[in-house]
Amino acid sequence: MVNRSVRACRAALRDRRFRRALLLSATVAAAAVLPFACRSPTEISEPKPPEPISEVFSPPRPGAVLENPYAEVEWRSAQRHKANLHTHTRNSDGRHRVRRVVDEYHSAGYTILSITDHNSVTWPWSEYDRDPDELGMVAIRGNEISDTHHLGSYFSDFNINGRTYRPFIGRMGLPPTAVTEEEVLDGIAAADGLSVLFHPGRYDHAAEWYVELYRGHDHLVGLEVVNQNDRYPQDRALWDEILTELMPERPVWGFANDDFHRMAHFGHAYNVFLLEEASERTVRRAMEGGSFTFRNGSGAPPIAEIAHDREAGTVTVRGSGRHTVRWVSDGRYIAEGAVISYRRTPNLGSYLRAELYGPGGVSYTNPFGVRSGS
Repeated sequence: MVNRSVRACRAALRDRRFRRALLLSATVAAAAVLPFACRSPTEISEPKPPEPISEVFSPPRPGAVLENPYAEVEWRSAQRHKANLHTHTRNSDGRHRVRRVVDEYHSAGYTILSITDHNSVTWPWSEYDRDPDELGMVAIRGNEISDTHHLGSYFSDFNINGRTYRPFIGRMGLPPTAVTEEEVLDGIAAADGLSVLFHPGRYDHAAEWYVELYRGHDHLVGLEVVNQNDRYPQDRALWDEILTELMPERPVWGFANDDFHRMAHFGHAYNVFLLEEASERTVRRAMEGGSFTFRNGSGAPPIAEIAHDREAGTVTVRGSGRHTVRWVSDGRYIAEGAVISYRRTPNLGSYLRAELYGPGGVSYTNPFGVRSGS
């Protein structure tokens, strides 16, 4: 179970009155009342992992068997592809035209981009005088369904007739379309698409609400746990709650995205796909299987390799530059260091994931499922 202080932090930030009061306050003293875990990494020069826990909640599991989402990745030959999967243009409430948005991401070395305008499928790029093949990019068809809990719809033209978003002026108070999350997800599934729930920190749903959605919709592949300039850092705690309940039977992959509307949002949070060949097919397969990493902060340490030695019962994460590796299981920090001997480590739960803390940000792996074996 996630500790009480993290639960309290999440609850406080979800309370609308609390958020409104916080926004109205511009004093340092007001910001200081929040626990450190609630603050955005952009407020500090060097993110630091918390102190290791000393309590032993459960003994080591000598028979533990790990399910590795990176088992098929050839780390020496795979190319690293930067991806943003949550992007807005003037076709909804973004500040810039489609051409400008595509060019900015292309210039910054991104090779995978999904434009996800609100209730609007901005596709194909050729209608906006941009050819992804000529740019060497993979363009993922998508949009952000926005009249429910916001979610990314990918690899299809599925849409709803929702509120009209106008450049600069947004929704103009128009009422939302009467549609449920289940209806939207059923529509995406019927169109053979994939979906990711966006920025859960904006809502007041408990972890159990998300658990039921994931159990009922196989094509709902993940949760956006880093949004924009890390506006909702408590979302990682929610992710851990969901994983604790669902893993190893039902993985939920983590995503990081700019939620780009203007240049102030650019390049802070992104995904790294490890592909022998970049195409719509290989990106989709990685999104379904979790064989990608993601980063929070432009200076997050790159992950060079993840190695699982099943016989020895170890996982090794090799990063670049100065960094610290911590290991998380069932919402607890259980170990530190590049190598974890998971069968000998107390407090191993239903999953295991790694966080790499560097001077300019944090890199994350997706969760390994943990099963009991003989």
